[in-house]
Amino acid sequence: MRILSFLALLLAFSTAQALAGANPLFSLPLHAVVDGQPTCQISVNCNSVHPTVNVPPSSQITVYLLLYFHCEVAGVQTAFAWNPEWTLISSSWNCRGNQLSVVTPHGTGPTDGSIVTAFDCVTGATVRVVGYMNFQTGSSGCLVQVQSAFPHGIHVVDCAQGIDQIPDSEQGRLGRICVQAGGVDACVTGPPPPNCDTVPIEPTTWGQIKGTYN
Repeated sequence: MRILSFLALLLAFSTAQALAGANPLFSLPLHAVVDGQPTCQISVNCNSVHPTVNVPPSSQITVYLLLYFHCEVAGVQTAFAWNPEWTLISSSWNCRGNQLSVVTPHGTGPTDGSIVTAFDCVTGATVRVVGYMNFQTGSSGCLVQVQSAFPHGIHVVDCAQGIDQIPDSEQGRLGRICVQAGGVDACVTGPPPPNCDTVPIEPTTWGQIKGTYN
């Protein structure tokens, strides 16, 4: 059953129309909390409260994958790579309604470090928590986002299955967590896409697609 779900979700991501979707300016910030209790509710809003992107060496941290500056999103794909001194302890990807994550990070790099996840459509440009990972950091190094080996690389899928990507040339839209210095905030600035707070949810949504997995 897991294999069928995996193939179904990858097919949905790979065959979604490769035209610009509703989220041309979205970003994927990362936020780190040292020795904290993991939760899907955090105070980061990218305005008065920005992500923590630099952490102490040799510490246990929770790193949150955030979605920001979006208009309507029902799926996220990215991948993570980290310093060999770092250890991935665990991860959780259930912060969104009816979230299905059939590819989750279990190692570093474009394949083993990928997250492919779909959930009920969310609208508006406010910060959303997609999920989190728990790490033991090393004496140096960073956790970065790299292009996923799965179709379309780093991207989000809107509620009508349109795709928007973040290319390597726009690293400022991708959060980075580093020991001591070098982290990237990724809280982009500027006016959000128009009418983001009033976007209707299209009849064909990821909720309907996920219904085929049951």
